[in-house]
Amino acid sequence: MADISFILLIFFLITTSMDTDQGLKRRLPPLVPPEQQQQDIEIRDRNVLRILVNRSDQIAIIKKDASGRDDMAIVPLDRLKDRTVEFILNPQDLPHLPEKETRYIAGLGDRVVTTSSYAISLKNEVETSYQMYIDVQNELLRAYNEVWDIVAQKEFGQPYDDLTPDKQKIVVDCYPMHISEMPLNS
Repeated sequence: MADISFILLIFFLITTSMDTDQGLKRRLPPLVPPEQQQQDIEIRDRNVLRILVNRSDQIAIIKKDASGRDDMAIVPLDRLKDRTVEFILNPQDLPHLPEKETRYIAGLGDRVVTTSSYAISLKNEVETSYQMYIDVQNELLRAYNEVWDIVAQKEFGQPYDDLTPDKQKIVVDCYPMHISEMPLNS
C-alpha cells in the first residue's frame, strides 16, 4: 500500500505543472565601494523622460512646459514604446527631447548620438498592479531593442540579434540603457 502511495505521489509531482513566477531579466549596476563618494549628476530636464504609472494603471509622461510647470500626458501602453524610441533617438534634434552630442564610439569612431546623460525615470505608485509594472518594463525593453536594431542596421547592415557579441556591445555603447526606478508614496 505504501508503495502505491509513493508511486502516485511521484506521478503527481512529475505531471503537475507549477506556476512560474514572472520576473525581469536585468543586470544591476555594480556596487559602489563605500569609500567612493557618489556624485550627484545634474541632468537637464529635456534629457529626462519621466514616466508615471498610477494606481489605476494609467501611464503618464510628464514634461516641463515653457513656464517650468509639469505638463502631464496620458499615454496608452501600446504607444509607450514609440514615445520612448523617439525620446532616445531624437531623430529631428527637437528642443524638448534629449540633446545630441558627438561621442567617440569604440569600433565606429565619432558619431552624433543622444547625450550620454539622458535618463528614463520610471515611477509607480505602490498600488500599481504587478502586471502593469511588467508590461511597462517590457515596453521599455522593446523600445531599446528597436533603437539597437535601428543602429545595427545603420552601422552594420544587419539586425541587432544577428550581430556578434562584440558588435552588439558597440551598438549598446551608442545608446546604453538608462532606466531609473522608484516607487511613489501613496
